[in-house]
Amino acid sequence: MILGIGTDILNANHLAESSLSPSDPFLKKTYTEREIAEAMTHLDAHSYYATRFAGKEAVFKTFGAHPDSIRLDEIEILGDENGAPKVTLHGRARRMAEAMGASHVHISLSYDLPFVIAFAVMEKRDN
Repeated sequence: MILGIGTDILNANHLAESSLSPSDPFLKKTYTEREIAEAMTHLDAHSYYATRFAGKEAVFKTFGAHPDSIRLDEIEILGDENGAPKVTLHGRARRMAEAMGASHVHISLSYDLPFVIAFAVMEKRDN
């Protein structure tokens, strides 16, 4: 059963290169340490960050929650063993998902620069 869906589109040019510097508070406020480490393995870290930002916004929208209820760094999107994006929730996001009965968040990320798009579905397993 679908609990929520979310989509987001972003002009990657709006995500300033300067905000992706390790010394910028935006980076640590938005991305997990593991996402930052994974971004450093990509040739185009800017596109990596932009798609993950859109993905986090799409996942957030699956909750149908107040904007202050979840921090973006509580939504982690990393590549699985095949490179496909996988969502892991932490902190309040995880607790909210558990309270909703969510079992999984599916996500699709795509880009045609300068635009990136993300689509997320929060699922509850039927018993």
